[in-house]
Amino acid sequence: MSSLEIPSAFAMEDVRRTVLDNGLVVLAKEVHTSPIVTAMIWYRVGSRNEELGQTGKSHFLEHMLFKGTERFKKGQIDLITLKNGGGNNAFTSHDFTAYYFNFASDRWDVALEIESDRIINCAFDPEEFEAEKKVVIEELKTGLDSPWGLLLQEQEAAAFKVHPYRNPIVGWLQDVERATVEEQQAYYRRYYHPNNAILVLAGDFETNEVLTKVERAFGSVPAGAPPPPMLLKEPPQRGERRLIVRWRSKVPRLAIAYHAPQIAHVDSYALQVLGVVLSEGKASRFYQRLVEREQSVTFVSAEYGESKDPTLFHIRAEARGDHSIGEIETSIYDELGRIAGGQLNEHELDRAKHQIEAHFILSRERTLDQAILLGQIETLYDLDYIDSYLPRINAVTAADVAAACSRYLNEDSRTVALLLSDGSEPVEDDESEAG
Repeated sequence: MSSLEIPSAFAMEDVRRTVLDNGLVVLAKEVHTSPIVTAMIWYRVGSRNEELGQTGKSHFLEHMLFKGTERFKKGQIDLITLKNGGGNNAFTSHDFTAYYFNFASDRWDVALEIESDRIINCAFDPEEFEAEKKVVIEELKTGLDSPWGLLLQEQEAAAFKVHPYRNPIVGWLQDVERATVEEQQAYYRRYYHPNNAILVLAGDFETNEVLTKVERAFGSVPAGAPPPPMLLKEPPQRGERRLIVRWRSKVPRLAIAYHAPQIAHVDSYALQVLGVVLSEGKASRFYQRLVEREQSVTFVSAEYGESKDPTLFHIRAEARGDHSIGEIETSIYDELGRIAGGQLNEHELDRAKHQIEAHFILSRERTLDQAILLGQIETLYDLDYIDSYLPRINAVTAADVAAACSRYLNEDSRTVALLLSDGSEPVEDDESEAG
């Protein structure tokens, strides 16, 4: 098999990393394939930083940053974006919160003006806060009004006993309902300052000129006190946990979660290969067995992604027809046992590696995609991870995959969640992921 290499379009030698005096990390990458600039700002705060009884603060704050400042009144951020033909959005995860703008390269400077203002001047009007609370609560309830949303929330709360990954990113309903504008503003002051942020710029610009603009916009923003570290660590799980969730669906669903390591852990690369071997494409282990041969599921997936702290390796499936969850579960464990026992051939291994390489390349074509990659990795770990990623994937052996499967995807490490009918009048299963 040929060696996998990072394409020049993503090589870190093309990324200029600068740290301002106030601690703001700036990543600049010139991309001259189209006249577009993406400006993103990442804050090292997510639901993992929220204390007991204060869940949902990071996600709620994401909403509030679009409510304006003294300079940019309510609605002006979106209006300015629209008038300049651009786009904006934001997202929150367990580990970070990120905001981005896309503009044509001749009019993107306004993004710097907006972000340098709302990093310290976000308005917290009490009436706007209460109105936005209703929006957030409706979003929370909508997420729970779906089979997978409800099942995965219950599963993560059972899999983690101590670590904040047990909490939903959007928060627990009672915490959001009790949230006050004073608490939200205090949370903002604690985490939103330049020395807890990364500004990522990717697109059609000249780096030296851009860094001058960044210094002008952000240089006078004062650094804040270092945010408190998150010190909680999940203790080892010492036996299988099982739970049943009842919901208004006739389609049984199965979710299995195994404790797995954080980003850049020596075993993380083998687990990423394993996820692809199990469920990526029609030639994958689970698809061939569960969808094609046994025809027991309409949907099956295996997912493992990068995270700052030890996380979960997820396997999900939806039952088809009269096939039972027990039957599906047995087949899944049998396939995992085969891999742990060394029954992974070189053809499967090579195919998985090339699938990972293709996804890495093809999913990074836009400036926004590249900005997300840079910001996420800088926030979670270190940019060196990007240059070493494909070589480390290439170095994974069948024995590595077998060892990782045996070490992490075992009975004592798993939390099994079943979604079964509550016996109520069935409704149309629009949420099915089959097909």
